[in-house]
Amino acid sequence: MDRFEVRLSITKLLIVLVVVIVPLSIVGLVLTGRSDRSLDSAIGNDYKALAQTYANDVSDFIRDRVADVTAIAADSSILAAVSGHTGKTAASQSKTSESPSAAEFLRQRRILDPRYMNIIVTDMNGNVVASAVQPPKSDYSQDEFWQSVYNKGQGTVRISDILDNELAKAQYVNIGFPISDSSGNFMGVVSAAVNISPLLSRFQQNEIGNGAHAALVDENGQIISAPNTDVFARAKSAEFDSVHDALASTQGQQAGWTLADVRNGPFIVGYAGTGMKQHFDNLGWYVLVSQKEAVAASPIKALERFALIMVILALFMLTLLFVYWYLHHKQRFQDIEETSEEDTGRAAAASV
Repeated sequence: MDRFEVRLSITKLLIVLVVVIVPLSIVGLVLTGRSDRSLDSAIGNDYKALAQTYANDVSDFIRDRVADVTAIAADSSILAAVSGHTGKTAASQSKTSESPSAAEFLRQRRILDPRYMNIIVTDMNGNVVASAVQPPKSDYSQDEFWQSVYNKGQGTVRISDILDNELAKAQYVNIGFPISDSSGNFMGVVSAAVNISPLLSRFQQNEIGNGAHAALVDENGQIISAPNTDVFARAKSAEFDSVHDALASTQGQQAGWTLADVRNGPFIVGYAGTGMKQHFDNLGWYVLVSQKEAVAASPIKALERFALIMVILALFMLTLLFVYWYLHHKQRFQDIEETSEEDTGRAAAASV
């Protein structure tokens, strides 16, 4: 039977393969590196968006509660109760019972929104005027938080650090708002204990999205809420140092993503600030959404590794072919040299 045969010089084949495989391999390595960076960027931007969503939720929650307390401070029953105490002596105030109408208003407000664990209204001297539930004391004039809201009679909105109520098994903050008359004169303080456990519980989830985890941290990197930890554990976020470096840079922004090198490998970290520090000094909070890079990019990393292995295999086979060509080529020259020496010897013998 007829046979179809193709004869090709190994030298020409090697040249063709070098011209084709080497450039393609270089392009493959470059594209693999770029795709890896592009993948990190895509995941990082997704985590940034998640962090912004969580940060907005935290900010909206706090701002809404401040707005609620503002409305309580401006209620007519509260103003009437506080003005009724204004100008009285400390002795007469201590004998005065709470304002029934103001206390009823606060109780109804607490029933409508159970997040308020208690709402206390005091006059300008720190004496309790009305409360939603029985207050722990009747005089708050020496209370540090009350003094910060009082602010030497100027009145300032304050939010306390996170506190713990063991009996209710809840974490809460006190929101203090000054009560003023129509002329802006300080008359008293509304202090609302707000349960923030439902808000913090969102950060307690082991996984969000495709396996990442979220953490709420303060401006020093101390964890406020994260899986298996809270503010009272006083743990430091391992990823925050990289985020802090990004925030401290000349082009640092309040939201973005970075690749954090931590002890157990690189992590992709999306971050966003809550934006509350400009109003409340102690609320420089940030949200971090992070995941180990190898895990976050695992579906695509397998394809990248396969492509990289193919490139390496092609270069390896080309190297073997080159070695074979070199050894074969060298052997041919040796055969030619030996034949040439034999012909020279024969010619010399014949001439003799």
